[in-house]
Amino acid sequence: MKVRILLALTFANAFLTLSAQEGKFGFIDFNATLRRMPDYIEAEANLRNIQSVYQDELDRSKREFERQYIEFMLEQDHLSASIVAKRQKELQLMMDNNVQFRDEVQMELEAKRDELLIPLQKKLLNAVQEVSTELNLDYVVDTGKGTYLYINQERGVDISDQVGSRLGIEKKVEKVVEGGQPVLNAEGNDNNIEQ
Repeated sequence: MKVRILLALTFANAFLTLSAQEGKFGFIDFNATLRRMPDYIEAEANLRNIQSVYQDELDRSKREFERQYIEFMLEQDHLSASIVAKRQKELQLMMDNNVQFRDEVQMELEAKRDELLIPLQKKLLNAVQEVSTELNLDYVVDTGKGTYLYINQERGVDISDQVGSRLGIEKKVEKVVEGGQPVLNAEGNDNNIEQ
């Protein structure tokens, strides 16, 4: 009888230990949630307005180029070779400027998008971390990308060094630099400081 009780207690203890080791996880579709945020909707509206202004200018430039190109094509038979060459250079320059402007617009729109959305992404990530802590979750999976948004550092085990060792990657060590800020770098290589 005592053996059965002892076995039952051992089994229950093992089951509880295994259950605790499995961990509790949450999941969320990060981008879908981001798109539902009121601030995101406002940011997207701002981006559309800015893009519309740029698109109007791009369209105007394109129409102007097309107008001058058609005029040139209609007149070129009546122009001297030097004027034809001059107009071709002008058209080429106008086309190059339009392409450059389009590229600059694209870069500015991407920068503006980052400026508006990165704070919202951080805000959402902070909310994920707060809820995860409140619910005592060990990790949260982004179902949209299959990535982890949150990992409980106290319950998780960082196996980076062990895996790196098997792959022949030098172990990273922490160094304290001027000002007392710790930074990681590969052992024996001061040029690989990560910040």
